[in-house]
Amino acid sequence: MTYKQPPLSRGVYPQKMNWLWRLVCEAGYITVDDVVSALRAKGLEVEQGRAMGWLRAEGDDGYFPLSIAELEQNLRSILSARAEATQPGEASDAE
Repeated sequence: MTYKQPPLSRGVYPQKMNWLWRLVCEAGYITVDDVVSALRAKGLEVEQGRAMGWLRAEGDDGYFPLSIAELEQNLRSILSARAEATQPGEASDAE
C-alpha cells in the first residue's frame, strides 16, 4: 500500500497544544521532572504544577494551556539535556 497523508482529525489551535505534548511525552518517555529540570538548566524557571498542567486536558483541574512555542522550547530543552547527559568522556553513574 502506498503511503497517503492521513486526514487532519482535529483542529489545531497553536495556543492549546497539550494533546500533542502528551503524545510526545508518552513516545519520548518524558516526565514532568525531566522537562522541569531541562528548562531550569536553560535558565527558565517553571513551576512543577504548571508543567503538570501541560499534560492535562482542557477542563481538567490544574490545566495550563501549552502553546506551540512552549512545546518547541520544551523539546529543544529536553534534547539539549539528553545530549549533555550522553557526552563522551564524562564519568557515568556506573563507574
